[in-house]
Parts: sequence; C-alpha cells; structure tokens
Amino acid sequence: MDAAVTTIDLSEPARAAASDGTTVWCAEARGVRAYTASGTPHGKGDESDTGGAGREGAAGRGRGAGREDGARLPELWSLAAVPGTVTGAGVPGMLAETVMMPRSFAGTSPVHMLRDSLPEGTLAGASRDRVYWLGPSGVPLASVPFEGRVLAGGGEIWAVGADRACRLAEPGRLHEPVELPDLDLCAVEGERLWWTSKRDTVLRGGPREVDLGRRERGGMAVCAGSLWVSVTGGLLRVSAWSGEPRRFVGAPEGPVPYLACAHGVLAGGLRDLFTLAPATGADARLVRLGLQTPLALMIAAGKHLWAFPADRPQALIIPL
Repeated sequence: MDAAVTTIDLSEPARAAASDGTTVWCAEARGVRAYTASGTPHGKGDESDTGGAGREGAAGRGRGAGREDGARLPELWSLAAVPGTVTGAGVPGMLAETVMMPRSFAGTSPVHMLRDSLPEGTLAGASRDRVYWLGPSGVPLASVPFEGRVLAGGGEIWAVGADRACRLAEPGRLHEPVELPDLDLCAVEGERLWWTSKRDTVLRGGPREVDLGRRERGGMAVCAGSLWVSVTGGLLRVSAWSGEPRRFVGAPEGPVPYLACAHGVLAGGLRDLFTLAPATGADARLVRLGLQTPLALMIAAGKHLWAFPADRPQALIIPL
C-alpha cells in the first residue's frame, strides 16, 4: 500500500458515504456517523445522535413531505451532500475548480431559479423507497417517496431513479421530474444532469449530444470544466462548456466503476486508485492500495479521497 494512505477502522462497513468538503458522513446499518475529512470522528455519539438503528419512527411512516421530529433513520443506501460554497467552475471565464464563492453567485441561472435552489449545506440520503433531508448528525428532517439514489455536484443534489430524476429543493420538496429512459450512467453538474441510456451510445444533458461510441464504460464525473467517462485504457473527455469531445486521456486502469473530483483533481479506482490534475497536463499518477477485492465505494472529501474496501469495515484516506 502507498505510504501516504491512512487507514481508519469503522464500526461497521459503510453502505454509503458523502462529504461537503470538510465533513464525511458514513451510513451504516445502525445510523450515520460523521468524521473530519482527514478521518477524525466527530465525537463518539450514540444511536440517538446518529439516526437510530435502521428503523423509521411513527413520524416518518405513511406520510409524504414535512418535518419528521423524533423519526428514526431507516437503512440508507446512498448519501449526498453539498457545501455552503462551490467552486468558480460554474461561472464562464473563470478557471475551473479554483475559486470558492457563495452558491448564490455561481452559475448563470435566472434570479427566480436561484431563489428556488437547494439550501446551503444540505445532507440527503435515500432508502429503497424514500429520499430524506438530514440534519448534520444524520437525523431525518423531512422525506418524500422516491425509489432511487441521491447524487450531488455543483452545489445541487438530485434524486435519480431507473428512468427519471428530480432535483432536491427545500426539505420535503422535489422539483419537477426529468425523464431519463433506460438510464445507464449519470453525473450531476448543478442544475444540469449528464446521462447515457442503455438504448444507445449517446451522451445527453449537455450543450449538445455526443456519441461516445461502442465501448465498455465505467464511472462518470464532472471535473475541471469537463465531463469524464472511464473506458478501456483511459478516459473520454467532453467539454462542460461547449459539449465538444476533447482528446482521449490515458489512465492506469479502465474502465473503473468509481470516478470523483476533489478540488480539480480527478480520481478513479477499482483495486488501486489513479489521480489526474487536468490543469497541469501531467500524466495520471497511480496510488497502490494493494486490495484483493474491488472497492465498494469511493468519494471526494475536500483535498482527500476516501476509499472503502468491500471485504472489511475500513476507510482508506488518500491526501491530494
């Protein structure tokens, strides 16, 4: 294993994880636990702090949106979080992933759209049939029925199902659904959702449609002003501004199921990790993890990556 990798033990295997850049939340069978981006637990906590032991209280049963005071957290299978600030990548003319600003100034949306944006610092989770807005300790604040997962990017969170997706608004409310027939892969970029369908090889959701060709595809992520797709031997790159395909970028592994962006550094992984800083033009760097089984999960957390082995309750933390 690479000498820079730090290993921390978890009380249980993480089913899902998310970060707002400073805090990392891990969903376990007994609730949600919080850590700093470098791996220090946020207090010892107990069941009441972390959302309970995988069952939902009466306040959360049989109801749609609204406050869920005293509700117990159900089993969460995905988490997503957004910070109170985002990078300047959403503003034309600014270098991607370099400047932090209040989310209300990012992007080019009309004023009425900005007023309807997701509240800053939101944490969300999804069980098998509901989406939850969560407090910092993982306690549910509100929920709505939805079958799917939650994904974050560009200061927004989306609930994504098998053939449709909805952007999250204030607690207890989803925006109008977007139809995604036979969804295959997707990546969130604020109010934009990049996606591919199992029906064909076309990338949709950007300024123009792009045919990715018939090749095996892995993870997809937006990073440093581009949409990246992991394929055999490397990465396909599409400009997030124009939708134009860019040059193919070689990578040590591919296709890999996990891609993530941490402060403008793209990372991918399966058994080992690779990192790539598009702004420097340098080749991808391999980070050896020495795993016998593939990763179960990988997320970006500020200037760190968190990787979760599938065969043990641990997190591997890689500084960037």
